[in-house]
Amino acid sequence: MNKKTYSVQELLMFAYKHNTIPAILFAKDRECRYIYTSEIEDAVDSGEENSILGKTDMEIQFDPELGKLYYEQDKEIMRTGEPVHCYSEFYVNGKKSVREIAKNPVYKDGEIIGVCGVVSDVTELMGLKEKFERLSILDQKTGSYNRHYFNQHHFEKEECLPCAYFMCDCNDLKKINDRYGHEMGDQYIQVVSDVLRFVAFEKGACIRWGGDEFLLVIPNCAEETAVALMERIEQVKQQKQETFPALDIAVGCCVRTSQKRKSFRRPIRPCTWTR
Repeated sequence: MNKKTYSVQELLMFAYKHNTIPAILFAKDRECRYIYTSEIEDAVDSGEENSILGKTDMEIQFDPELGKLYYEQDKEIMRTGEPVHCYSEFYVNGKKSVREIAKNPVYKDGEIIGVCGVVSDVTELMGLKEKFERLSILDQKTGSYNRHYFNQHHFEKEECLPCAYFMCDCNDLKKINDRYGHEMGDQYIQVVSDVLRFVAFEKGACIRWGGDEFLLVIPNCAEETAVALMERIEQVKQQKQETFPALDIAVGCCVRTSQKRKSFRRPIRPCTWTR
């Protein structure tokens, strides 16, 4: 039995018809109007006729700013011949989705006659990317940030100044490990993390610096505010001691006031400890 051989054009037409291509292909004319699309998504306004042909992005995008951006991208492609690659977020049926959009110029006899492109659904991929990025900046044991987060954020920038740095230490952790075991020691570290994250909430960042050491970084924090935060740490610590009596946190603080390397003011209350 002879099998029928299909041409490339027939294969593509069948794929378009039955929507088996895992991306949306489109083409636009010199006026940035759609002249072809392999699929129409709910993310655009296709009107009562359910068609975007003959329309520009400014006419079909629900977000006017996004429609204007795509239209200007198309104009720039036809002016310069440079391709465009971007990512956009949409809300389809109440759920956020992310699309990757790649657009290239179409040439005929050396003249640009339009734009063609591909739209790919990368929602799952971007979700995994965001999850990986979150994991890369978090201490897995306590949920606080880690040093990688600190290195990514330049707290010495002008807009962060004055910036307060609180170095916090879990007192007597070794004694707890020796007497009650490392599981209790891990719980101790977690409780300290909870206290410091509570105090830093929406003000700055709680970073597990290593072992039993934590660093609180509070941007736009003057000395008087830093003193108040040290007192707040003491208050929250005392509250936690009702359920975890062994809790004891040592705290030292200084405030950075300029971008110069030697710009830290003398420690607030030198050798100040909440012990």
